[in-house]
Amino acid sequence: MNGYPANKCALSAALMLIGTGLAAPAAAQPTVSPPPVVRANPTTERAIASARQSASYPTFGQIPALPADVRSMSAWKASVTSIKAEGVQLTETEAAEPWTLGDTDNWAGQERAAAVPPPAITQPSSEADTEAFAAAMRARAMPPPRKR
Repeated sequence: MNGYPANKCALSAALMLIGTGLAAPAAAQPTVSPPPVVRANPTTERAIASARQSASYPTFGQIPALPADVRSMSAWKASVTSIKAEGVQLTETEAAEPWTLGDTDNWAGQERAAAVPPPAITQPSSEADTEAFAAAMRARAMPPPRKR
């Protein structure tokens, strides 16, 4: 019985510590203020001013009618169903005729026979022609402009 008041005091002290522990972070939270608005652009100022004005809510009579060129739900369903049916048909066709690779030597021989050989290589130019071409290029060459 002598320990009962001590347990009660310890419990109340623990609750006080927990309470201050929870209250301290809440008190330390910074207040959030809106960012400063730059008033340099008149378009921005007009947009902010018009956003601050109160306006009436629209009525149900102001809701526009549905457009006439929108596909109906049954047309969407028919389109999706036909696409799925085409996919099933394509899968069945593919399964009926599996792709196999065979007789590649015969095919390669046919392609080689149909191929046209490249034209013959021209004779290389003489050394004198090469030197004349290089001299002409050196005469045309200009040094790059100087940096200023």
